[in-house]
Amino acid sequence: MLDIGTTLRRYRDKYDYTQQYVADVIGISRVAYRKWENNEVDFSLSQLNKIAEVYDIPIHEIIIQSDFRKNKIVSLQLKRATALLMLFVIIFLG
Repeated sequence: MLDIGTTLRRYRDKYDYTQQYVADVIGISRVAYRKWENNEVDFSLSQLNKIAEVYDIPIHEIIIQSDFRKNKIVSLQLKRATALLMLFVIIFLG
């Protein structure tokens, strides 16, 4: 499983946004957003797309910058392939 929560936290810190601000922009509660950052729940691709829009980055960048949990070593090529696959799903099935 991807550790997207850590990546979301890095971006939020970079822009000096609060959890409440990001949650309001994407239309969820602050508690729900906190759970995302702590990798306690999954979230939809449409919500991930909203987060990407907040930071003006493509979704695949969030995925590429996220690590797989449980200390699995994954090549950058595999991470990019996963990102491209998710982007394909969003564009053509989303």
